[in-house]
Amino acid sequence: MSENGKCQSLPPWLWIWFVFYIRLLPAQIELLKENISSFLYSTDPTYANWTLVSRFKLVNAPAWIPSIFLYIGVLSVLFPFIRTYYVEKKYKLTENYTRIPAIIEIEDFLKLYAPNLKIKTNLLSQSEEVFIYPIGYRKTGIAIFGKFIKSWRSDKESAQEILLHEIGHYRNGDALILGAGSLFEFVVKHSIGIIAFFILIQMVLVFFDLTESSFHNIHVVIMFFLYSLTDPIIILFQTLSFFTLPIAGVWSAELNADRFMLTSKMDTTKNSLNVMGKLKKEKSLKKLLLAQITHPPNTLRRWMAVHSSEEKSVLLFLFFYPLAHLFQLLLFIMYALSSNILSFIFKTRDMQEFLDFFNPILIDYIHRWSFTWLLFSIVVILWPILAVYWVRLFSGLRETYNLENYKSYFLSALVLFCVFVLSYS
Repeated sequence: MSENGKCQSLPPWLWIWFVFYIRLLPAQIELLKENISSFLYSTDPTYANWTLVSRFKLVNAPAWIPSIFLYIGVLSVLFPFIRTYYVEKKYKLTENYTRIPAIIEIEDFLKLYAPNLKIKTNLLSQSEEVFIYPIGYRKTGIAIFGKFIKSWRSDKESAQEILLHEIGHYRNGDALILGAGSLFEFVVKHSIGIIAFFILIQMVLVFFDLTESSFHNIHVVIMFFLYSLTDPIIILFQTLSFFTLPIAGVWSAELNADRFMLTSKMDTTKNSLNVMGKLKKEKSLKKLLLAQITHPPNTLRRWMAVHSSEEKSVLLFLFFYPLAHLFQLLLFIMYALSSNILSFIFKTRDMQEFLDFFNPILIDYIHRWSFTWLLFSIVVILWPILAVYWVRLFSGLRETYNLENYKSYFLSALVLFCVFVLSYS
């Protein structure tokens, strides 16, 4: 709860994506059946003469892995007790801890902002990490470790900012989806690596097929070489299109928690920025890319923090997830183009034929998703009212309406409604 008692929550875009995905559950089940069928009985003519690939049934694996993994990750959110057991066992968390003075101070601080948050500790751990996790559908625990206690003693203001960030997640119900032990987060983070592994196996099998039967045929060798270059690109665009929206939702959840941290203690905004300035910087490119999946880029987080009290910061947040839909559309177009690269190279299909085929699909796609923009506009214009009840649902806190930035909400809703009209028509 902020000091002025006003609700600070912005639209929970991750939850909006989650509800949309669950609403499409019947279509996801049908897609799951289709993917399993194509996995067991591949009919792709491209690989008709490549016996090893056909034998091991790996041809379509990179295509169906994103949808199945995302499906499993989302289903795991519905069973929080599994994650509770996993997290508490892995980190050796207990609620029977010694109430040393630092712990008592942390308890008092949490009671001020989140009285129903249950503390679980491992005071012997040297981890400085603090995170929330579900211990039920509307019950949340916060894990605190020994090294964080030392941080609390040495720099209490910075430690409080870290706790406020986690409290921000708690208020918005993010514990059910995000954080330690979240299969959804694991799926989003590691799917590209798993897909790359399947592509590698597939290419090795094709190479062995070539060496056994067709290596003397220069045309087949060229085809294999081009396939080796283009197929990973195709799969990359397809995978990114699957995960663009959930990643945008995850980023929004982190930015929302940052905003709560900043607005809850306005007298320590400078200190909050110092805490964000100490955000972990990954040394390797791989770790840097993986970090961007579960957290927004540090540059974006700092910019949003610096301008948190300005209208442009609110506008960016309100448009953040809708813009991800446009980015997904761009990826869909890139996927369609990359899927036809070989057709363009060998001139089996020219650009006009491709456009004649693709344009109706694109128009239908835009039309089918038009009501999504209408929903976005409704959510945005009503959220300053709904936010109070959303926070009460997960935390039990009773706050008052916050209409200070309602002009930004109204303008954003108007723009989103105009996009709906254009896309529907």
